[in-house]
Amino acid sequence: MVAVLSRMLGLNQIDRILDVVQDTFETALCKWKFSGIPDNPSGWLMQVAKNKALNTIKRENKIQAFSTSVYRSEVDKSFENQFGGLLSPQDIKDSELRLLFACCHPRFSVKNQIIITLNILCGFGIPEIANALLMNEEAVKKALTRSKASLRESGNLLQTSIITQSAERIKTVQTILYLMFNEGYKTTRGKKAINNDLCYEAIRLARLLEKDNSIVSSATNALLALMFFNIARFPARLDASDEWLTLEEQDRSKWHTIFIEEGYYYLNIATQSATVTRYHIEAIIASLHCAAPTFEATDWAKIARLYYQLEHIAPSPLVTLNRIIAESYLSNADSIKALDELAAHKDFKSNFLIPAVKGDVYKRKGEFKIARAFYEQALSLSVSPADKKLLQKKILQCQPNTN
Repeated sequence: MVAVLSRMLGLNQIDRILDVVQDTFETALCKWKFSGIPDNPSGWLMQVAKNKALNTIKRENKIQAFSTSVYRSEVDKSFENQFGGLLSPQDIKDSELRLLFACCHPRFSVKNQIIITLNILCGFGIPEIANALLMNEEAVKKALTRSKASLRESGNLLQTSIITQSAERIKTVQTILYLMFNEGYKTTRGKKAINNDLCYEAIRLARLLEKDNSIVSSATNALLALMFFNIARFPARLDASDEWLTLEEQDRSKWHTIFIEEGYYYLNIATQSATVTRYHIEAIIASLHCAAPTFEATDWAKIARLYYQLEHIAPSPLVTLNRIIAESYLSNADSIKALDELAAHKDFKSNFLIPAVKGDVYKRKGEFKIARAFYEQALSLSVSPADKKLLQKKILQCQPNTN
């Protein structure tokens, strides 16, 4: 809806468009509650959005008083024809790709490209964006305000060709979809720990890129492989009370084999290229987890080597942490020392992850008293209700009477 209305009215009207879309969904919530969901919900929403946008334009141009005039009739007809011409599946796809790439225009910094796309096209709020980009919320709010102001002052960015996009802009779009999937994989502020819809939306948009042969790349296929390997495990990641289950606790018989097969399909395409990106390595790591028949059979040595390679391609403290976790399952690893060194990084100040991982390491060693102390430290730093419940469960597992 945002993409079609933006293409029709221009990105300089983005605030109005977002208001119209929000108002449309509020109308649906009210009407559908009593009349039921229509046979074609998406068509209903599009029609209502169109009518609301038209009414807004009429008010803006102060022509509502001329309801019987030829002028109003011509405006209605022009708007109707323009809108109707953008509702075929191919035109909607084209509108979404145009909006995606317009938000990734070089006039914005890479970080601002990501911020504005996550907000406009993906529906992220300020907390989700701040979490995804490891920024404070005030900085995100200021960047979003400046970027929207720039869009309002921009020319016709939606006329940009979707056929000849630069590799850098495609890379930025891939990053956005990666962050979008990650937010759904583990939500920041949602009532549920996993936002399935957000993950499926990230996959849908990634497939838009993959299906457009003019902008396809091995990285897009690798990204899709990673997404499919991860959603395959969704049915086993939570228990009946919607509490996290660790990889070791998950019932692998619940993993979706169809999604795993889909992951291998895209990974096979991705690995035919000589290019190696972070998505290739992460997808291969995810495939190793999916291939292991049991947790004990996991090839931690290979996974640790892959994370080491990932540190060189896309260095980040989280990648290093994952490498340390993988190495902690190997007998010769000094994981506690490595975790102590990593804890000094600014991204882990007041973060629960380091003490939580230390708790896991000591728990596997049978040092339950020390493990419990680290779990309690992690609990005091955690924010997510789902994370708190998982840590509370681990604390109970370290009680003397349970071991």
